[in-house]
Amino acid sequence: MLATVSRWHRRLSLLAGIALLLWASSGLLHPLMSWTNPRAAAFAPPVGEPLELPAQAPSALLEAEPAGIVRLLSQGGQSLWQLASADRQRLRYVNAATGEPVPEADRVRAVQLARHYTGLQSAALSEVRHVTQYDREYPAVNRLLPVWRVEFADERGLTAYVHTGEDRLASLTDRRKRVLLTLFQTVHTLDFLDGIEGLRLGLVLAAVGSVLAMAMLGLAMLLGRRGRPGAPAMRRRHRLLAWLAWVPVLMFSASGLFHLLRLSPLLQQAPPPVHASVQGAVAWPAELQGARALTLLPLGGREGEGGAVWRARYGPQSLALYDARSGERLAGGEAGLAQRLAGSTTSAGATRQAGFSPEYGFANKRLPVWRVEQPDGLAFVDTAFGLVAARVGSLDVAEQWSFSTLHKWQLLDFLGKAWRDAVLSAGAVLGMLAALFGLALRRRR
Repeated sequence: MLATVSRWHRRLSLLAGIALLLWASSGLLHPLMSWTNPRAAAFAPPVGEPLELPAQAPSALLEAEPAGIVRLLSQGGQSLWQLASADRQRLRYVNAATGEPVPEADRVRAVQLARHYTGLQSAALSEVRHVTQYDREYPAVNRLLPVWRVEFADERGLTAYVHTGEDRLASLTDRRKRVLLTLFQTVHTLDFLDGIEGLRLGLVLAAVGSVLAMAMLGLAMLLGRRGRPGAPAMRRRHRLLAWLAWVPVLMFSASGLFHLLRLSPLLQQAPPPVHASVQGAVAWPAELQGARALTLLPLGGREGEGGAVWRARYGPQSLALYDARSGERLAGGEAGLAQRLAGSTTSAGATRQAGFSPEYGFANKRLPVWRVEQPDGLAFVDTAFGLVAARVGSLDVAEQWSFSTLHKWQLLDFLGKAWRDAVLSAGAVLGMLAALFGLALRRRR
């Protein structure tokens, strides 16, 4: 039995050894990017003065064209209506006092947000460009589209990706990060094969599967055969490194394989597109004076069939919800709104979540959210923008736990990020050394 195990371990050693070297070395780029990434000067959207309310609600605008979300903004000394299309992919701006369109307002807002998040209030700009598709510099992991790419003319090539529909910083990069990210994506995720997902999936399955199988076979050899005192030094070192490396190699490969299978576009259904909109007459609530943020959200259905709600924020901890048709204040608060947006049919309620968790990981981006329990899983709702940020079933929870715990080693967060990254990197280096000694043994044989 051990002879058979040893024979298959050797047969897999070339493919698995090269794959392990490539993935471990490229994996080391991830903590390096984390240490050298440009830092944002601010993490929260800008907070302005109390809004100057126009004389009329935007009923005429909504009767002419439904909107997926409507926000009242103060920009350039004017009050503007920002109206998003039903799919949230297009924005238009209208002067709230005159009703005239403001065509360049979205670009102006993008530059203002980029300066806010970078702290570069007077730096010259190199390029301002609207981005409607993911690419190598702005991959799909960022989740937000469309965005504006605002590049500053400094020595770093600092570039902010901002989402003007939600005033969010989607990504911050510079020349160094772009180089490291390109290397990471090319080697670690084979993103140059994104156009032919079947080939990419097959190659990664074969390579990671071979690493997993080789590690399990090697463990069987370690447990079933004692090291020989007279064995060559290289074989003894390979055996010692194998004892140290089998845990991280198994953790990395098994969790990476699960992550690949769960998130591949060929093996998962795309989330349903956002299409809810509000249309027709809306009423002003009587209590809006002093609001610093005002948003009109649809509650589901098409063309206003599900109703709409005004969400007014007066301060960091003060907000209120009003029925957009009657202007009356809504009972139930944001918890009730979250249940409504999630389409919840249970009475379990909703709880506010201000941080990421095993069920709702960092990849989902949006915080805070409301956690709504449903018969088929969990829904996490962003009530600020009327969206379901994620729907999570038991398999999603297992995958997120596996990836965060076994692949990124977040179980060591209690040590602090620097020490966790150091231990993670040490595990990758041990795997690389074991692979190098194994390949050297194969070459001698």
